[in-house]
Amino acid sequence: MSEEKDQKGFLKKFGKWAPIIGGAWIILNIVLPLALLRVPAVQKFLVVIGDKLPFDIPGIG
Repeated sequence: MSEEKDQKGFLKKFGKWAPIIGGAWIILNIVLPLALLRVPAVQKFLVVIGDKLPFDIPGIG
């Protein structure tokens, strides 16, 4: 009985932060990298780094 009460208290306490934390995670891990890949300077940097690798990665170059 007390475990259920503690669990509900936990969800009630952090429930308002869940959408903020979830939205921040999505932005940092999905939106930001995809946005960076559209910047020409970042694309050039990735090409230069890819050319300097001492091994071949299938699908790159």
